[in-house]
Amino acid sequence: MYRLILLAVSLLPGVVAAQVSVGGVMPDVALQNMRGGDTSTHALFGDQGAAFVFWSNDCNWTDQYESRVEALNTASVPVILVNSNDATVFPKEAEPGKQYDVAYVRDLEGRLAQTLGAKRTPHVFVFDREKALVYVGGIDDSPADAQQVQAAWFQDAIEQLSSGQSVSVSSTQSFGCRIKLP
Repeated sequence: MYRLILLAVSLLPGVVAAQVSVGGVMPDVALQNMRGGDTSTHALFGDQGAAFVFWSNDCNWTDQYESRVEALNTASVPVILVNSNDATVFPKEAEPGKQYDVAYVRDLEGRLAQTLGAKRTPHVFVFDREKALVYVGGIDDSPADAQQVQAAWFQDAIEQLSSGQSVSVSSTQSFGCRIKLP
């Protein structure tokens, strides 16, 4: 009975389901392409999974990570940038942004950010082919200088997932600007 009540409450408008933890399954959440049109989290998955990176048009840390994130995009594990910031208060967040080589979507009501527990930009969530969360956290251990990276957690997770291996590090601390939800 308790599970039925939780399910019913989570389906009410404006109510956010519990945060997804490592091993939990990605819900199908409606999103909007930054350049127009609707999509959803499940529609963005590749054969081996998907990586959702919470992003901002107005955060110096996302600027530092642009090329590193784009380089990780593959057909089997696509990288999707997600902007969940309140565009009415921060109009720059509504702009399509730069011409990225990865999908860039809006989380209009912040529902995906709340469901996953995203707090910062960038904040990474990697899911396997069964849509189970296998990695959550930061991109690497050197936000300011790509030449100083010693632990490339996001890259390692993508490579391990693409090759059919288990992800060896499932959680790290994210670093960046705070997400400003609507």
